[in-house]
Amino acid sequence: MMDKKVSEFLGVTSNKYENVLFSTSIVNYTKFVSEDWHYHEKFHLSSILIGGNRESRKKGDIQVKPGKIMSYREGEVHRNRNTVFPSKNLNIEISPKFFNDEIKLSHLHLDNHCYLSLLKVYHELSLNDVYSDQSVQQILKPLFYKDVPSKKPDWINTLKIILHDRWQEFVTLDDLSFELRLHPVTISKTFSKHVKCTLADYMRKLKVEQAINMLFNSTDSLTEIAYQCGFSDQSHMNRLFKHYVGLNPKKLRAI
Repeated sequence: MMDKKVSEFLGVTSNKYENVLFSTSIVNYTKFVSEDWHYHEKFHLSSILIGGNRESRKKGDIQVKPGKIMSYREGEVHRNRNTVFPSKNLNIEISPKFFNDEIKLSHLHLDNHCYLSLLKVYHELSLNDVYSDQSVQQILKPLFYKDVPSKKPDWINTLKIILHDRWQEFVTLDDLSFELRLHPVTISKTFSKHVKCTLADYMRKLKVEQAINMLFNSTDSLTEIAYQCGFSDQSHMNRLFKHYVGLNPKKLRAI
């Protein structure tokens, strides 16, 4: 296997911004690019917005699709094949200077909260004004910060699985209490403490995440997407997009 170091991402790069701590860019794939083994000099995250591919690493293959966040340690060898055209990724390279005793790579969780946070970075790239540098730092740093000293109970992962499986529904606290055999107050307080948002926020974010995938990967109308994702109406979807992503679905689809 021949390793190949690359300093730039394959594909067509746009909306690039960089400083000494990190660099961000949008990369579009509209035609065949090299499928050679390669690696990057810095740790980076790649958020898949449109399309996808089949990625190979030393431990095996991974199917990459919209909604997926891929992380790469510096020097991690990989290759990308069977790219879907068009594809679009948000890439964020992070310098070692970004990290310190509190901001650590080991604290990162590639969950739906992380995906929505990276979409806010995507939005900042479209603004690209004097506030963007500070804004992106404020979005990224909490992803690598951990301030929960107590151990997370195992049932939180079970609860997340339930919510992900039933994302189109409104799952009540009483339903969860019955299924987990825990008091509703225990669920609410413990979940908020360890996940850093309320149950309601978490369920809203799941719906928004699913709607984003449909915006990027279907031609369905906004009304149809709102209905399929379980929003009460399009206005409800618009409000939640504005709150969690920073812009409404129509503007996000147009970027």
